[in-house]
Amino acid sequence: MKKQIIMPSLIIAVVLGGILSLQSCGKLANLLNFKLNMQTDSVNVTIPVTTGVNGTITVGPSTTSYNVDSFIHAQTGNQLGIANITSVKIASVQFTLANPDSLNNFQDFESVSAQFSSNTNTTPYTVDIPSNPDVYAATLSAPVDSSIELKSYIGTQFNYTLTGKLRRSTTKPLNCTITFKFNVAVQG
Repeated sequence: MKKQIIMPSLIIAVVLGGILSLQSCGKLANLLNFKLNMQTDSVNVTIPVTTGVNGTITVGPSTTSYNVDSFIHAQTGNQLGIANITSVKIASVQFTLANPDSLNNFQDFESVSAQFSSNTNTTPYTVDIPSNPDVYAATLSAPVDSSIELKSYIGTQFNYTLTGKLRRSTTKPLNCTITFKFNVAVQG
């Protein structure tokens, strides 16, 4: 007689426990918060030989594709995606020359800037080095304002442009890589 009463009670308890745990998983997913470090594809541009030092040179735009949704899925165990982004802030911008020498490097530039836009926001966002020092450099890091919200720029295609004002002529094409890194906040 006790077995007949205990068995249905046990089954009901297991079923209720399962239902309650499924409801808790939904609540837990809503509490997920991630701070992700994202780097879109680096862009390689060639700065041409430039003999004049008046005015500015512009290279680009160069367009790359980057699947932000897949990146977020991979970083969150497939729990969250692009729709869960709450904030995007710029973390860093770096310019790197692959072929500098003593006569052709960032020392030749008075100023350097990079702009990016995307398929979701075509207004260029600019970071710049307005007063580049007159010293040899193969790499430059642009100062960034990490308080500016850039969520509206997150899409699937990113466009990058490099602009610079020369202080001296260059004698060979310079291969430059531009790397943008972002801090992305997502919440379930």
